[in-house]
Amino acid sequence: MALVRISGSSELSLVEQIVGQMKQLIDNGVVRNGSRAVSIRCFARDHKISAHTVAEAYARLVAHGYYQSRPRSGFFVSRPQVYAHSSDAAEDGAMEPDHLWQLRSHFTMRHDRLGASSGRMPSDWLDIDLIRSGMKSLAAKADTSLAQYGDPYGYAPLRGLLQTRLLGLGIHTQPEQILLTSGATQAADLVMRCFLKRGDRVLVEDPGYFNLFSNLHLHGIRPVPVPRKADGPDLDMLDALAREHRPAMMFVQSMLHAPTGSSLSPANAHRLLKLAEQHDFRIVENDVYCDMLGLTLPRLATLDQLARVFYVGSFSKTLSSATRVGFIAGAAQFVDELCSHKMVASITGSQVDERLVYHALSEGQYRRSVERMRYRLANALQMAGDMLEEQGFEIFCRPLGGKFVWARHLQIDDSEDIWRRAAQAGILIAPGKVFRNHLQATPWFRLNVAYCTEPALLNFLRGLRA
Repeated sequence: MALVRISGSSELSLVEQIVGQMKQLIDNGVVRNGSRAVSIRCFARDHKISAHTVAEAYARLVAHGYYQSRPRSGFFVSRPQVYAHSSDAAEDGAMEPDHLWQLRSHFTMRHDRLGASSGRMPSDWLDIDLIRSGMKSLAAKADTSLAQYGDPYGYAPLRGLLQTRLLGLGIHTQPEQILLTSGATQAADLVMRCFLKRGDRVLVEDPGYFNLFSNLHLHGIRPVPVPRKADGPDLDMLDALAREHRPAMMFVQSMLHAPTGSSLSPANAHRLLKLAEQHDFRIVENDVYCDMLGLTLPRLATLDQLARVFYVGSFSKTLSSATRVGFIAGAAQFVDELCSHKMVASITGSQVDERLVYHALSEGQYRRSVERMRYRLANALQMAGDMLEEQGFEIFCRPLGGKFVWARHLQIDDSEDIWRRAAQAGILIAPGKVFRNHLQATPWFRLNVAYCTEPALLNFLRGLRA
């Protein structure tokens, strides 16, 4: 009796049926490890299917480690060694929260947990059709260049499109001033490798981006925290810290700052640039949430025209985090140095990802998709702010857009207490300390407003009030 049963009415292709059933038979021990597989020709004859179909199925089984191909001997069963993965250490309440814990929580959180402070958007908020459309356009226009290394600076048409987008913000660039990167994280990492050295001091925001702190520590660079206010960094404190520590650089998120949602005011932007000139430090301006802000407000790079400022952007927040395409813009001679470091570290970026982003951006669907997201987020921000204030929470500010609010419970001094109680309710609320360089306790915590209408979260927050 045949162990594999093939159906012409199945939704799966013939190849998928063969591969799936053989994997199951081998995993269950029905087919013995080390035994010789039925030849391609005999399998095809017995099941009355094409030998080419069987050959493709066998090739996939070899690729997945279930078969071994031996020249002039045929195929032999080789059950792959599988190691069980345990995520117990990453369970909500099993690890002390730190910067790496916050990063891991994006990837290890159980599906039955509500990631109320996650950077991820709910699945039904994402425009999967936009990705499908981009992939379809990419496939239709694919040529032999996709089999080669791309330009280390990145796909030229996408960089040209970015020139136009930056001009819309009042930032004037030439092609050689834009370098595509594997997300905004690689852009920041390249700056650290290229322009900073171990022991250098840099200004960072408090609270700020947790992974930036981890990256700086990895390079032996010493962060000097500057308090973040509703209209940007505390510039009086920044002035004093710059006099004391003589920083080489500052990392700042000017618009829709994570985690607070605040945006830098034009007046403070001007003064920050003057302080940078006075104390002779460069600025890395992170604007990854640019497309979530419907207003055209001047960035630091707009006022500085990339003389002292590096401008960093990404499409991971609005298009797809899976594409990992970001960019950095700066003075041409500095971007050339960054490109050299990029080539040493990774040769070049992914042409597939870069072209996919280009096709998605160059067709009008992306603009409409972002407009829908901004509309939903604006409503969610309003509802979340009203709900939190009704429940007695204090909100750091009312953001101009984006997906985060920074809040605190007036009777709870340490938001780690909220984290522990939320974990018991099946909810992940990151304590505010993971957004601070030294992990100092704080009453503040971050919420993603896209989840603030979830009944489980609403009930939990109401329970805190009681």
